[in-house]
Amino acid sequence: MRSMTRVPAALLAGLLLLGCNPSKNAFQLGLPGSRIDMNVASVTQRFGYLDTQLHASGWSLRTFLPANEVCGRVVRTEEGVQYLSDGPYGTLARGEDRCEAVGIGSLAQWRDKGPRRESRSVIPSAQASYRSVYEDEEVAFLRGDFPLVGRLGFAGMGDTIAVVPKLPICQAPLARERSTLEYFFAGRNVLTLSSSQGRCPIEGLIRPLAAADPGS
Repeated sequence: MRSMTRVPAALLAGLLLLGCNPSKNAFQLGLPGSRIDMNVASVTQRFGYLDTQLHASGWSLRTFLPANEVCGRVVRTEEGVQYLSDGPYGTLARGEDRCEAVGIGSLAQWRDKGPRRESRSVIPSAQASYRSVYEDEEVAFLRGDFPLVGRLGFAGMGDTIAVVPKLPICQAPLARERSTLEYFFAGRNVLTLSSSQGRCPIEGLIRPLAAADPGS
């Protein structure tokens, strides 16, 4: 299915100036009311969340949704889902159903949203403190304080779940409860946990569900 983006006609020229992928440009601009037609590539339930990979023409987006009945319906089939620029981390829609995301993946995409920032020579760092709350064969969920997440527009408020891949380079950060957190203004890395073996990439950030959340 061809991906189409619905945005006000007066803004199309601005999108074209950013490049030749209007759906990706619409996401990066975060235009209020924009709707991006996407396909669902995969959905994996982890620890009360739906780890969801979306794709459109020439790009993809990872997002985290509550594992409730409505969100399950929204991502139940590959085609027919829309990404809306509603809520802090976007909303997925299918027909009359709406599912507001509670987390972000594809951190480089979120770093690129809004005005472009020049690369800086100093890498911001801070101390992250956390505990492991979930693991499977692919990822671990670390819940705690990750002070630099606000640079991606993520409202951590001292209580965030960081999604970390189960890679050899991540063994040391996963085995302890404190690590140096670094943020990169450009390049492959965005947020990492450091150890003597190298930098472990953080793949996603999730807001812990509260009792008031639907389906929690």
